Amino acid sequence: MIQDLHNHTYMSYDGVETPDTLIDNAIRSGIDIIGITDHQFTDSFDFDTYIKTLQLAKKRYKDKCSVKIGLEIGTRPKPDNFLAKTSSGLLDYCLFESLDSERGMDLYEFLEWRKLFSCPTGLAHTDIFALSERYGVDIFKILRENDIFWEINISGNYSYYYDFLSNPKKRKAVSESGITISIGSDTHRIYEFNKSKLISANELAETLGNRIIFVKGW
Repeated sequence: MIQDLHNHTYMSYDGVETPDTLIDNAIRSGIDIIGITDHQFTDSFDFDTYIKTLQLAKKRYKDKCSVKIGLEIGTRPKPDNFLAKTSSGLLDYCLFESLDSERGMDLYEFLEWRKLFSCPTGLAHTDIFALSERYGVDIFKILRENDIFWEINISGNYSYYYDFLSNPKKRKAVSESGITISIGSDTHRIYEFNKSKLISANELAETLGNRIIFVKGW
């Protein structure tokens, strides 16, 4: 099962594609599970329209590909809590981005705020090793206890991914940690999409042996 759980449409300030364009590309590329995760912090973002648009796409493609409705939520700073209340039962999952940023939310504040969300939640393009070192905590234990998955982001914009690929100690630590992971291309434009890199990341996730969101145990 090949998944790609991080994609953006024209409903994000930095995206240009329609949901159909992304989903059609996923089908042609042999992707079994595709998630749309537009930016909640886009100025013109309309949550109701977003949900209705993706619900229709999910129904339209149900026999060809599993479409998941996600949302990428900013942590620099924390957005209003209304998102947690209005999203209940409508989202398949949420991605919280850049928690490792110096401008990101405090880790402990984030953990309390995350409890407001009833859907599965994960950390997008976040260096969990750097986060662990900054707070002096066992980040794996925190992720397990709070049921938070970790994204392997292949976009090329975040160095932690390449460090992870080249560091056997970190791969072993994740493999033995028991945390749940996801894989995302972070595609904003179709020409950015890299099929071979996405498949390699999915294969890497399989070799680690961790539970994979929406593939194993979901």
